[in-house]
Amino acid sequence: MATKILMPRLSDTMHEGIISEWYKNESDKVEEDEPLFVVETDKASVEVHSAGSGILLKILCQEGESASVGDLVAIIGEQSEDIQPLLVSQKTTPRNTDESKRKPEAEGLVINASPVAKRKAKLENIDLRNITGTGKNGIITERDVLDYINKGEKLYPDEKYGPEEFVPLEGIRKAMAGKMTKSLSIPQVTTVAEADLSDLMRLSRKKSIKITSFMIHAVVRGLKQFPFLNASLNGGCIIIKKYYNIGVSVATPRGLIVPVLHNLENKDIYYISKKLSELSEKARNNQLSIEEISGGTFTVSNSGVFGSLFFTPIINAPESSILGIGKIIKQPVVLKDEIVIRSMIYLCLSYDHRIIDGESAVKFLQEIKRSLEAPHDLL
Repeated sequence: MATKILMPRLSDTMHEGIISEWYKNESDKVEEDEPLFVVETDKASVEVHSAGSGILLKILCQEGESASVGDLVAIIGEQSEDIQPLLVSQKTTPRNTDESKRKPEAEGLVINASPVAKRKAKLENIDLRNITGTGKNGIITERDVLDYINKGEKLYPDEKYGPEEFVPLEGIRKAMAGKMTKSLSIPQVTTVAEADLSDLMRLSRKKSIKITSFMIHAVVRGLKQFPFLNASLNGGCIIIKKYYNIGVSVATPRGLIVPVLHNLENKDIYYISKKLSELSEKARNNQLSIEEISGGTFTVSNSGVFGSLFFTPIINAPESSILGIGKIIKQPVVLKDEIVIRSMIYLCLSYDHRIIDGESAVKFLQEIKRSLEAPHDLL
C-alpha cells in the first residue's frame, strides 16, 4: 500500500515550508526513517525522514517550491503500484472555497500550473499566461513564477528612476513577516533600564563565560519571581509555564535564528554557557533539530552586537515578553558621589500588557539589573 508523504509541521508557528533539496529522485528506493528531503521553515532548515519504505513513485513538490502543512509532497510505494487515485484526490481537493471557484477552463484556457504557483501568481497579481513552464510536461512551477518576478516583468517594466531589483518574500523572511504581523496584534509595551556591567565584564573574561549566558541565568531567576512573564494567553486562559525554555537570537548567514535552551529551571551558569555555545554553533552551521528551535517560553534578543544602543523588541508570539540587549558602552556615571567611567548597557523589556502590568514588568527588569550588577551571585 502506498505511503503518502505530507509536509510536516516542524514548529509551532509553521504554516508552510519550502523544499530546498530532495535526497532521492523518482524511482529511487527509500528506507523508512531515511533522510528524504530538506524543508526550510521560518526558523531553520530541517531534514525530514521517510515515513515508509519502498520506491519513490512521485514527487509532487519540487525543489524551490513551497507547500502548506499537511499537503501531499510525495508518494512511496511498490514498483508499478497504481497511485492515480491519490493523485486525483490531491488535484480535486480544493485549497479553499475561493480558489476552487477560479476555473480557467471557464475562460476557454487550461493553465498547466502547480497549486503553489497559482497561489503565488494570485498573490502577486501575475497572469500565468505570460509565463512559460519549465516543469514536467510544461507545468508552471513556483520557481517559474519567482523567476518571472525577479526579471522585473511583473508590474514595473519601465524603471523610471533607475534599475530595480525584485526580491521574493520567501523562506525565513516571509515567515518572519507573517510572524511579526501576528505579534503586532499583541498590545505590547516596552520598558527600559540601565545596568552597570563593569564587574560582570571582568568576571566574564576571568571565567570565559559570555555575557549572554549571564543574561539568560538572570532572566530565569527573575521569571521564578514574576511568573506571568513566562506565560502565554490562550483565549480566555493564561497559561503560566512552570518550566523555563529561553530562546536566544543568533546571527547566521541565513539571518537571525532563535535556538531554545530547554528546562533551565535547575541549571547553573556553566551548563547554560556550554549549551549556548553548542546551539550557536549548530545554528551557524544550519544543523539545529526541531526540538532545538521549538518550545520557547521567553526570548533574549541581543541587538547590541550589531551596534544598537537600545531598541523595542517585538514579542515572539505566543510568548508574553522578550528582553532586548543593547550595546555595552563606556560612559561617565556618578558612583558614590564621584564621576567615574563604567561599562553601561540598556536592557529593553517588551511585554504583553493584556496579562502583565507595568509594575510587574518594571520590577522584573530591576531584578535582572540587580543580578547583573552582582554577577558573583550568578555563579
